[in-house]
Amino acid sequence: MSRARVAIALLAIIASLVIQTTVFGASGIEPLGVAPAFVTLVVIAIGPYVETEYHLLLGFTAGMLADLMGSGTLGLWAMTLTIVAYASARVRARFNEGIVLSGVLIFSLTLLGQVVFVVIGTLFGQNLLSDDSLAAKIILPAVWNLVLAVPVLWGLSELFKRRERGWAT
Repeated sequence: MSRARVAIALLAIIASLVIQTTVFGASGIEPLGVAPAFVTLVVIAIGPYVETEYHLLLGFTAGMLADLMGSGTLGLWAMTLTIVAYASARVRARFNEGIVLSGVLIFSLTLLGQVVFVVIGTLFGQNLLSDDSLAAKIILPAVWNLVLAVPVLWGLSELFKRRERGWAT
């Protein structure tokens, strides 16, 4: 595993955090009142390009940075995105089997991340299960990630291909 791949993945995660907090933040784009889980999407999408150990570390780092940027309990997103990174690493080979299967995987893994966040958040006293719009807050980010999957997957594949060929070509 080259350090360049890990560096590219880390930069993609930092960029996704910036996009999540600025573009899809509280005063940003929220279709139907719920923003996409953009950081989760990028953590899933880097799976085919980095080894499992680095993927888990990058998922944890993304989650910890998301926790530090938010006002919730520290560690919730770190645990959630580590679990999503692990699940994504387990099915990484399936991403090469076609765009339809990739979409199903992204939808399912995002849904998994949202459910894990709600369960862990409830265990740590955030009282997320009493929210009236809980179903929408779990399902809609997965739908939005499915919509955003094509440009994100294409962009990351181009970034990693360019790195393999060399930046000058």
